[in-house]
Amino acid sequence: RGRFVLDGKVYHTYINDGRNAIHGGHRGFSKVIWTVKEYVAGGDSPYITLYYRSFDGEQGFPGDLDVYATYQVSSPYVLSIRTNATALNKATPVNFLQHVYFNLGGQGSGDVLGHTLQLSASRYTPMDEELLPS
Repeated sequence: RGRFVLDGKVYHTYINDGRNAIHGGHRGFSKVIWTVKEYVAGGDSPYITLYYRSFDGEQGFPGDLDVYATYQVSSPYVLSIRTNATALNKATPVNFLQHVYFNLGGQGSGDVLGHTLQLSASRYTPMDEELLPS
């Protein structure tokens, strides 16, 4: 419902999905400009590390936050994504989520809506009617 309580204080976040705030609000980390901190193109494990400084009050969240995301390719066909955040001056909730979509038909083959995915998982998180964890 676009609010949370942290250390006894109520914070109101930007509501962007019905009655709820999801993905950091209407201007989440996917919609900001990141800085390239490190880039290694060659070798066995090329990678890029991106950096973003989230400011106190951004989308209703408290505190300044240093955020890093590293994308790395390693031997054969392994893509790893590592994310890290450090709160600088106030406690703040952080929960990274990846919405990476790969078109199994290849570039230019249309959308992914016809793909079927099977996950062999021992656990999963059920969703309610608003597609929130229940």
